[in-house]
Amino acid sequence: MLRTPEDRLYQASWSDGSLDLVGGVGTMVIGLGYVTDIVVATALAPPLAFTAWLLLRARVVRPRAGRARPRQARRERSRRELTWTVAVGVALLVLAAMAASVLRPATSTAAVDGLPALLMALMSLAAAALTRSPRFAWYALVLVAAGVVTVLLGTGPGMPLIVGGGVATVAGGVLLAAFLADTRDVA
Repeated sequence: MLRTPEDRLYQASWSDGSLDLVGGVGTMVIGLGYVTDIVVATALAPPLAFTAWLLLRARVVRPRAGRARPRQARRERSRRELTWTVAVGVALLVLAAMAASVLRPATSTAAVDGLPALLMALMSLAAAALTRSPRFAWYALVLVAAGVVTVLLGTGPGMPLIVGGGVATVAGGVLLAAFLADTRDVA
């Protein structure tokens, strides 16, 4: 499929690694919250990660990469896609919570422990669709595989999040370092 220059620019705008890095760290913090039984970490990590990503983009990435203003049709399409993604994410969160409460009495704890990794994998797939970047689908695959391993070994819900978040963090760090090296003369 032939893509327009605007499509290629849109996809390239996500190649700096900032979303990978911050999302990976946030996922690891959630996993560590499960491992250490610090529930507040699982609740605070998403909004703090989102805020950190916005700051990183505004203070580090945009001054180096600039900001292109997409056509109105692209902005509307992105807005629709984001709305659908948030709606699906909220629905999946509700379904996962319901499944956990329904399955916990009837299923081993290990089976339910895979749900957080599955939910994060679905969010990563949504990021892959929104950003048109297949590396987020690879992160989802790592999360699913780690979730399956945790179900088989009964290691709890935290480890697959730490593993999946660690992969995204390392990849994001490498991408961001390359982006900074490529744009050092700009800043």
